[in-house]
Amino acid sequence: MSSEQRERIEVSVVVASVESVHSIGRCLDAMTAALAGIAAEVFVIDASSDGTADIAEQKLGRERVVRCVPGTLTPDLWAIGIARTTGRIVALTTGHFVVGPTWIGSLSSALVERRLGVAGRVDLRDDATVIDWAVFYLRYSDFLEASGLPLAEVRGIPADNAAYDGDAARQFVRASGDGFWEVEFHRQLHGRGQTLALVSGATGWYGRSFPFRTILEHRFHHGRHAGAWRARTGDRPAAAIVLASPAVPILLAARTWSRVRASVAHRRRFIRSLPAFLALGAAWAVGEAVGALTGAPAARRTAPASA
Repeated sequence: MSSEQRERIEVSVVVASVESVHSIGRCLDAMTAALAGIAAEVFVIDASSDGTADIAEQKLGRERVVRCVPGTLTPDLWAIGIARTTGRIVALTTGHFVVGPTWIGSLSSALVERRLGVAGRVDLRDDATVIDWAVFYLRYSDFLEASGLPLAEVRGIPADNAAYDGDAARQFVRASGDGFWEVEFHRQLHGRGQTLALVSGATGWYGRSFPFRTILEHRFHHGRHAGAWRARTGDRPAAAIVLASPAVPILLAARTWSRVRASVAHRRRFIRSLPAFLALGAAWAVGEAVGALTGAPAARRTAPASA
């Protein structure tokens, strides 16, 4: 890509993809519609074993799809993609999301002054399964209450449906030498006096996604990374993390219930998905305890299988 072409890129989108064969086509079609008329580049960084990358290559071309080792975690996929971007804005999502036509316009217009990260609300598609409901409530219930506001300054945002200042995201990836772990990046931004927000008009719909075994493994390794980071930075002593781990699934369920009980639809789905939710919460808790004691899962920070 020439320097002139690089200067023209306004938005870079990185789609982290893990076993997304059922949704990647709709994801990329919706993305194309949302980016119409905008100087943009889209990368799919895929770690699937189900043919997802083949579909992505048909949509985008081989040069925009990176095939990674199955088992590579989503933050690592984002980091690989972010390192390739050139846009003023870097937007992140996964292959399990479908966005609306106002998605990137709403996100980009909210990135002003010292607000370097914004996200839209996350909702469920009609094809979501009970397992998807469990993932949804585990990952995104924190943002249900604020998502109805036109603009809400918050401490954290879901990177799965977010946009960031491109230079800040690329600098973080280069400096960390690790994956794009959103909690760590957000804390760094807040430490510099910068802010995050949730905005309307940028909903991402989460639908049919991982096989249960895959998301169980990923929750364990995400928890392991979090536990290692918390112990290493002094956020919480390793012993406290280990001792608290048996209670973590119940605490997560109680917090989620407090957020969803006012909505009949959310309440019913959460109750039906509770067994899977508790299993995923337990995988996270065990991973967090292991990470606090033994460190982050270095083997999961994998390089692309092919580019």
